[in-house]
Amino acid sequence: MSYLSKTISTLCCDIASMHDHSDPIGADASYDDVTEFVVEQLRKMPVFFSRPILLATAVFGVSRLLLEGSLFHSRPPHRRCLQVENWRRSRFATSRDLIRFYTSLVVLALYSRPATSARRMEGDG
Repeated sequence: MSYLSKTISTLCCDIASMHDHSDPIGADASYDDVTEFVVEQLRKMPVFFSRPILLATAVFGVSRLLLEGSLFHSRPPHRRCLQVENWRRSRFATSRDLIRFYTSLVVLALYSRPATSARRMEGDG
């Protein structure tokens, strides 16, 4: 798996675990389908949209390399969550927009899952 693929996969899984309230522990959750959905949406985008997003994702993945000596996907989960939150609250619009982009797609995929939809409906009834 390439560096960019690992970054996207880890980012999607972290965002999904932050928003998935069906498994409070999150230990048993698998978000491969969510990641695949996000990757598929990136593939479907015109190049002039997807390239800047992939470039910003690559920058996100290496942004702590000089300061902490690690890539995003190889950092401990609590440090990754802090990095995502820092980018979400960044003063730079590009950073905030990147996290918003991934969060939107991840949440869409997460809550479009058949099992998640069924659990929500059971809770409503």
